[in-house]
Amino acid sequence: MRLEKAEQLLQLAEEMQASSEGISLADIQDQFEVGRRTAERMRDAVMRLFPNVEERVQDDKTKRWRLRSGSLGHLTHLNADDLSELKTAIDQMRRENLPVQADNLERLWVKLKGMVRPESASRIETDLEALLEAEGHAMRPGPRPKIEPKVLYLLREAIKGSQKVLITYHGRVKGDIRERVVCPYGFLYGARHYLIAWCDDAQDIRTFALANIQEISLTDDFFVRHDDFDLKAYSERSFGVYQEDPFKAVWKFDAEVADDVRDHLFHPTQVLEEQPDGSVIVSFEAAGWKEMCWHLFTWDGSVEILEPIKLKEQYTELTHRVMKRLGIEAGS
Repeated sequence: MRLEKAEQLLQLAEEMQASSEGISLADIQDQFEVGRRTAERMRDAVMRLFPNVEERVQDDKTKRWRLRSGSLGHLTHLNADDLSELKTAIDQMRRENLPVQADNLERLWVKLKGMVRPESASRIETDLEALLEAEGHAMRPGPRPKIEPKVLYLLREAIKGSQKVLITYHGRVKGDIRERVVCPYGFLYGARHYLIAWCDDAQDIRTFALANIQEISLTDDFFVRHDDFDLKAYSERSFGVYQEDPFKAVWKFDAEVADDVRDHLFHPTQVLEEQPDGSVIVSFEAAGWKEMCWHLFTWDGSVEILEPIKLKEQYTELTHRVMKRLGIEAGS
């Protein structure tokens, strides 16, 4: 038990050093699930061990405590990109149901963040916030399109600096090649990788496949991000990345795959209903019928589409097209 308490104090010290604003008693209570009196004792213990703890009072009279950078060690050449990549890996592990590994990396992330040099902390904090919001959706392993490193590098620089970019974009559907001035907001990573950006020509948010960006350059113009745009909310409207009008999807999975279904996150809004025969019904609201069809193929016929009828018809049509391509008659 004493070792656990010592570990908690060390973790609290790391949190105090990592936070630019400082840690309040309420933060300690939430982080370690303790009462106020215990939180006070933990704070006092850290202050005894590290006399250079700074006390700050916010406008609402809330007291916060911060451990000066470098008190727990010093790491050079750490930047926002390093921290962002690690945070993306942590989020990916949580989505892949690996909480222990994610927690271990989270502790490492806190340690590294707290070791940033004071003269760089403010700039890195700003860049990191932009990158974490922009890259909040990590890619899954598997086949992925080729993307020029220059494209991703310049887009990340544009996001950090709120700088407009000029892109030469090849629209695969229409086959046209056009120049567009866009304001990069973030990325969605998956089977294909996309840039989410405000398009000056369209005067709206648009999705651009990163692999289809042929040329890119930073402009001398800057932009102010729309306050009402939220990348997470935007992505959750769809099953994948295609933005359409959301609809309610209801799928019934056979009992043989029920365990896999319970361990699967189809969508943040999903609801699972256990059935008497051991099957599981999953329902959620999202858009992207084509990506849903692609995903349903991976369940090897162990799923039935209950709603909507249009999705069922589209899935059937896609299946028939695949069978025709293979020279198989439907119903044979």
